[in-house]
Amino acid sequence: MNEQKFAGRVGIVTAAGAGIGRAIAHEWVLGGGLLVATDLQQAAADHVITEIETMGGEGLAVEMNVTDLDQIKAMVPRVMERFGQIDALFNVAGNNSMRTVEEAEDAEWQFIIDTNLMSIYRISKRVIPEMRKGGGGVIINIASAAGILAENRCSAYSASKAGVINLSRNMAMDFVDDNIRVNTISPGGTETPRIKGYMDQFPDHAKMLKDACLMGRMAQPSEIAKPAVFLASDDASFITGANLLVDGGMTAGKVFPLFDEIQG
Repeated sequence: MNEQKFAGRVGIVTAAGAGIGRAIAHEWVLGGGLLVATDLQQAAADHVITEIETMGGEGLAVEMNVTDLDQIKAMVPRVMERFGQIDALFNVAGNNSMRTVEEAEDAEWQFIIDTNLMSIYRISKRVIPEMRKGGGGVIINIASAAGILAENRCSAYSASKAGVINLSRNMAMDFVDDNIRVNTISPGGTETPRIKGYMDQFPDHAKMLKDACLMGRMAQPSEIAKPAVFLASDDASFITGANLLVDGGMTAGKVFPLFDEIQG
């Protein structure tokens, strides 16, 4: 185990079964934290708990659809019954739809907003009172570089992730007196199983990544998880309302190769 920064602290991770959520779950437990792993599939949540138990960790697996209010309402009492406190919440669950506004159906648009944005409102609303009772806590919301620099054909996704960033700022202001810090991580392209499966359909995806990102590659989930867990630690005790871009330079600016050819 690493330094026990989170010993005795309870952290909830949504979409913990794979990708960024799974990586955050591992990092949290490596720091000594107790884990609540929620996932759309019970088997995926169970698997993560099995993994962290082999690391010496302890946790609770919860099947939870982040768009289902009844399941969200049922999750919090289970956590309190098992651990008696909630110290950190990592809102990771998200989805995308490659549709313009003209193409998207109302139900499809609403599903993306519900998954990416409304879920953060619904889960945080139920968790914040328990954090307050415990003297405070930390909420880390996963947004996207697409919330800063919109991506074509991702209208609902870009809109929802921009909403996550500003919602997090608003929450940081509203709950600072309760000793609750709220921050956002905005990843660029990350090699999760879902994204990797999509990118593998395009033989020239390596060139596309090089053109889209200064570092010329996708992030590994652990490269998103480590900054997220840092923001949940006491090392980030004076950080709230922040949006940390972890995007390999995707939003740093536009590179014009022609300029490199200009001499003098």
